[in-house]
Amino acid sequence: MTDFSLYERCITRGIAGSALRVVYGNGLRVAQAPGVVAISYEMVHDTRLVYTDGRPHINQGIRQYLGDSRAHWEGDELVVETTNLTDQTAIGLNGNGNRHSAQMKLIERFKRVADDVLQYQTTVDDPVTYVRPFTMSYPLTPLDGGKLLPYDCHEGNFALLQSLGGERAEDRALEQDRKKGINRPRRPVQDGLGVGGQPVSEGAGIPVR
Repeated sequence: MTDFSLYERCITRGIAGSALRVVYGNGLRVAQAPGVVAISYEMVHDTRLVYTDGRPHINQGIRQYLGDSRAHWEGDELVVETTNLTDQTAIGLNGNGNRHSAQMKLIERFKRVADDVLQYQTTVDDPVTYVRPFTMSYPLTPLDGGKLLPYDCHEGNFALLQSLGGERAEDRALEQDRKKGINRPRRPVQDGLGVGGQPVSEGAGIPVR
């Protein structure tokens, strides 16, 4: 199972992977209450709780897929610092792509720049993986209909079931070949393709053997 990424296993796309725009499921909801901001993502239905009441970060020994987020206001801009991440997510579309270390820190900024535009900016600071911090920024605009759509992932994840079925078929084919005296290497997991059919590499979380 761990040959597949957390996204393909319907666990999470991570923070960066959830925020970057993809072909569908880009809904994002930000709700504010006293002392806390909740950020919900449409695809893989993650919700983050970002505390604004001044509490410190949790113990560094605790690691979470979405990390531990604390925020403060700089004028009318919400600044979110996230630490306590794992090394199991990535900086790329849908949480695939370039991996990062557990030492990564994210600084996100949310600022309303027009009645219907929220400017989003995130700075990636991971001295273990990258030679210097880098920043991405893009506008967030209103959702059609104004609400997040349901996203069934575990409930309808036949792609993963079928991928694993293909691997068991390869097990049987290897055994049949060996009985015939044919010794061949095992083909790569999904022939080196992700569940979505895109070529992948070690950095995407799926080993290519």
